[in-house]
Amino acid sequence: MHPEELFSTNLPLVERVIAGVCRRAGLRDADAEDFASTAKFALIENDYAILRGYEGRAPLGAFLTVVVQRLLSREWIRLRGRWHPSAEAERGGPAAILLEKLTVREGRSLDEAIDIVRSVHPSLDRVAVRGLADRLPQRFPRPRLVSLSDDEQPFVAPDTADARANEAETRRVSARAAGVVRETIETLPLHDRMLIRLHFGGGMSVADAARVLGTAQRPLYRRIEALLRQLRQALEREGVGSAVVGDIISAGSSESFDFGLWGGKSPSGRHTIVAEGT
Repeated sequence: MHPEELFSTNLPLVERVIAGVCRRAGLRDADAEDFASTAKFALIENDYAILRGYEGRAPLGAFLTVVVQRLLSREWIRLRGRWHPSAEAERGGPAAILLEKLTVREGRSLDEAIDIVRSVHPSLDRVAVRGLADRLPQRFPRPRLVSLSDDEQPFVAPDTADARANEAETRRVSARAAGVVRETIETLPLHDRMLIRLHFGGGMSVADAARVLGTAQRPLYRRIEALLRQLRQALEREGVGSAVVGDIISAGSSESFDFGLWGGKSPSGRHTIVAEGT
């Protein structure tokens, strides 16, 4: 079976596997939906490269479970960096390691983490888990490098001051426009987010996107037009008109137009939406 047909035919199984992995990992609501979207895109990325590796030696559900678990682990590392338990947590055993992972890496509250630990280790009561928490060392998120914009340099030559100021303003407007588009996309239903990522982020034709989404092709054209209109209106409400965005793109200053359509993996969706929507 062709990988595309394998994906389309078994899409309900894919969704059940993703939901199970999310449930076991404690992902809920918007976080689970976002990862489900990311996992599906990973399965179809690079012409279904992952599914091309399926040889049928094991049930497809088992194969997908391993793949999705690895995707989730990779996503955690990408977002939060590789994590290792402290020596005290290792001495405390699996429950202490899980508790530290929930509170330090995932940023959950202590009460929420205690409930999760007790669901995995039912022999422990709340007092015992709090005792484990009291013995864990205080850990802080590791520092990350951030880039400084050019306009923060203390000395600027007079003949380049105006150019630097214009460049800084262009970056500011670019980042603002990209932020508006990202925030608007995040508020859309999952089906619309997948349509935007498939068509604009992945460069899929509307026909291919319709097959992946399991919907009719013709209504998607009007839906895309409505989504572009919604994004354009969101930009205008924030004072960023389509003409301004068009000028920035024409000038080639679109580095900040990153809408996060593919989690930073592909630059193809950086400013295509705005360009088509202007």
